Amino acid sequence: MTDAVPLRVEVAEGGLRGEESGTGTPVVLIHGFSFDRSMWDPQLAALARYESDTAGHQGAGGYRVIRYDLRGFGESGAPVAGRDHVGDLIALLDGLAADRAHLVGLSLGANIALAAAVHHPGRVRSLVLASPGLPGHRWTTPRPPDEAADVARREGVAAAKRYWLGHEIFRSADQYPAARDRLAAMVARFPAYQWADGPAAAPLPSLAGRLAGLRVPVLILNGALDVAGYREIAGVLEREIPGAERHELAAAGHLLNLEHPEDFNARLLRFLGS
Repeated sequence: MTDAVPLRVEVAEGGLRGEESGTGTPVVLIHGFSFDRSMWDPQLAALARYESDTAGHQGAGGYRVIRYDLRGFGESGAPVAGRDHVGDLIALLDGLAADRAHLVGLSLGANIALAAAVHHPGRVRSLVLASPGLPGHRWTTPRPPDEAADVARREGVAAAKRYWLGHEIFRSADQYPAARDRLAAMVARFPAYQWADGPAAAPLPSLAGRLAGLRVPVLILNGALDVAGYREIAGVLEREIPGAERHELAAAGHLLNLEHPEDFNARLLRFLGS
């Protein structure tokens, strides 16, 4: 977006960095683990066009698009013991005077958005959950980020980054050179605080038994080529969240917004516009 304005919001014992563009209802983009806010580059132009196309028709002036680096990722501050990503998100909204927002997250970002809607329902207009996990879900196979963390503890961060880039969770990205290149660049920049012995963000609380109480529109997007655990979670969310809408992209994996940006953008804009 050509009118993007850098933002820095001070939160407890640190700062969050990002940028925002446009006016109107806030849409917050939340990235996944080992990534940063640049993962949403393919979505920004589509959101900008939507602003231009709808400003004269809906009277809302389009969207105020906000994307940021989670604490411990990208240009934001390092993790702080006792601080969690949901608290940071609410502090971000407060700092930007954004009362209620549409939340769009991928993987870890989807977990944060979902937890925010459960614990702070008055701050969330809708949820777009892409390749979501589910805090408190019992995996029947090893959880991919945990596998990478095990490699980091045994062999160091460099080895863990190589392992992570080669993990099955990103195998479908090999079919899409632009997605693979963006993935490699983000992982190379990843500070990997989470793989060291320093302070870490507090884990998200379990959402077991809490999903039936959600009363906001929810769109679930997942890739048919993702690993089984994430596909299973998408099904759990579809069954347990009242009125949830789910679409599975047949030729996409975990990074569906990068592998199939046009399809992802069309579904995102259709949902937000509804």
